[in-house]
Amino acid sequence: MAWRYLLLPLAPVYRGAVAVRRAAYRRGLIRRTKLPVPVISVGNLTFGGTGKTPTVIALARDLVRMGRRPAVLTRGYKRLDDGQEVVVGPIPRQNAAEVGDEPLEMARRLPGVPVIVDADRARGGAEAQRLGADVVLLDDGFQHLRLERDLDLVLIDAGDPWGGNRMPPLGRLREPAAALERADAVLITKAPAEWRPVVADIESVIDRIAPRLQVFISRVRPRRVNVPGEGWLGPEVLTGRRVMAFAALGRPDGFAETLTETGAEIVATKWFPDHHAYTDQDLSEIVDQAAAASAIPVTTAKDAVKLPQESGAWVVEVVIEPVEGSWNGLWRLLPEVRS
Repeated sequence: MAWRYLLLPLAPVYRGAVAVRRAAYRRGLIRRTKLPVPVISVGNLTFGGTGKTPTVIALARDLVRMGRRPAVLTRGYKRLDDGQEVVVGPIPRQNAAEVGDEPLEMARRLPGVPVIVDADRARGGAEAQRLGADVVLLDDGFQHLRLERDLDLVLIDAGDPWGGNRMPPLGRLREPAAALERADAVLITKAPAEWRPVVADIESVIDRIAPRLQVFISRVRPRRVNVPGEGWLGPEVLTGRRVMAFAALGRPDGFAETLTETGAEIVATKWFPDHHAYTDQDLSEIVDQAAAASAIPVTTAKDAVKLPQESGAWVVEVVIEPVEGSWNGLWRLLPEVRS
């Protein structure tokens, strides 16, 4: 977009601020907080769209199966205030404006697992301990340097691994790719069906930056679809259907790819900025556009928490699953959480 070029003079300021902040933590000029329980950070290098939320959900479920008591720490992007909220599913009392769309989705899909929403992650970590957590998942934590972590997992989207190789305003990199040096492992997400050449290209870059990193591979799979009036059905319910896809995501193309995988025919799309709060006008336009295309309006589970139940949209829930293997290799990097 042309407006991004108007912001180019600010690009060095952004890069400089990132570098100065990172150096301050590295030299101990800013104090870090260490929790007495293991902390697993799930983060990324780019702005949005790498699959952090379904990854956190998958890891939390794994930890529960291992007999652990996980809690999720998250900031709750674009919520109304920076106070602390604790969300526990399956039907939290809060709405997305109070806690953020991603925390609400995680709480609904992780019944019994506390999701602590707090811009002050150290304070949130103390609350996690009070609630009995014996391991903490730090959502979107790679750039949150104040809280020490025992495992730094960085997600890389196979469809857009390096965010255009630029930081804002022309690219989606939150910090240079060289920051991978401080990670412990990489999880490549959204791997396509023919994933080997794509992964090989990404691994070649990682090998130049941080050859010691272990690389894991995962894909996004549509799990089920919530059809108004019928409830949750298998993803095959979308096969052959004309759909109008809408979402507010960092990289909406990933959602389109998921819909195509179900066999749906995408005849129209309407994309909003990441974490967009839907208005009545938005919903009216979505309904009209879908009707004009003789299509079903379809969205994501993340977006659904911000919509009224009577919106009429079909909701696609996805899961992250490993490619050709399990998470065992990942858990071996943090033996203290293994049962």
